[in-house]
Amino acid sequence: MRSRGLLRMLMLLVLFSTPISVWAGMGDSELITAAGNGDLPRVKALLSSKANVNAKTNEGVTALIAASENGYEDIVQTLVRAKADVNAKTGNGNTALMRASQRGHQQVVKELLAAKADANARGNDGITVLMQASQEGQVEIVQMLLAAGADANARLANGATALMLASQIGHTGVIRELLAATADVNAKAGNGATALMLASKYRHQDVVKLLKEAGAK
Repeated sequence: MRSRGLLRMLMLLVLFSTPISVWAGMGDSELITAAGNGDLPRVKALLSSKANVNAKTNEGVTALIAASENGYEDIVQTLVRAKADVNAKTGNGNTALMRASQRGHQQVVKELLAAKADANARGNDGITVLMQASQEGQVEIVQMLLAAGADANARLANGATALMLASQIGHTGVIRELLAATADVNAKAGNGATALMLASKYRHQDVVKLLKEAGAK
């Protein structure tokens, strides 16, 4: 019995001697984990206990980025209301919008754009949100991004555009949206490649036809 009492006293000493900043950091980390796991009640509880809504992991992931990547719309809404930075970036330059767009989470993308997420955000490698969505064939998300002002003619360092990326893979629906948004059908990459050349090389005949109808040469 005496040893139990001593153990309890030691535990209390450890608890109350821990700096407040450490406990706050633990709560912040738990918030990111809860958001990534879709645990809305825990997210709300942690926010109520003043966890830092914009805390980051060592890789730069925030609770909003974690929730967006996994498609948890209700948690995204909660974090946005709690003033989460919608344009915070990970170490490699990804934003919540980029992660959600790449994964095809349409409702999350809608929520983030409504919260003024940057539709022209770029990763450290230069890829834009629109390029990611185009490469993945996310037609509805491409529509939303274009409506929010995404630049259909943005380029990578090698000159590649979203239209080229979509043409190389054969995403016809995406190509239609990009062309409707006045994407340059004859834009050339640094090596001289065009969307038409890429579509032809990978034998996407429906894309070749579509591009030629839009004036590709």
